[in-house]
Amino acid sequence: MRVAVMGIGNVLMGDEGVGVAVINELRKLKVRADIYDCGTTGIDILNIIADYDKVIVVDAVRGFGKPGDVVRIKPEELKSRRIISMHDLDFVSVISIAKSVMKLPEIVIIGIEVERVGEGLEISESVRRAIPRAIEEILKELEG
Repeated sequence: MRVAVMGIGNVLMGDEGVGVAVINELRKLKVRADIYDCGTTGIDILNIIADYDKVIVVDAVRGFGKPGDVVRIKPEELKSRRIISMHDLDFVSVISIAKSVMKLPEIVIIGIEVERVGEGLEISESVRRAIPRAIEEILKELEG
């Protein structure tokens, strides 16, 4: 099974960059997956996911708990809630568009609840402490 792990986020917007921070830490481990820093990529994500059986997306979320909570979400669970998006076209919109034109891989989102999103390079302490938990969730997905 081919698996990709994609970190999404804008590192210039505080906690919104946590997906990229998780990917940077994950790269230090030997994992059986291809790892991508997708930054603020929008529709271009489809070029990546087309070649995989499973895609694990790591991104900032809001409305799933308290700051620093790590949640496992399937894309269909996001109809009434949104991933934080500073991207050209947010991930949920990209997946909605893609469903009508291509066969999608299994997609799992590991979301980290944000504390603050705004200009700045620093991730808040509560969100920074969640990075190891997010990596644990990713490793569980890779094992399962």
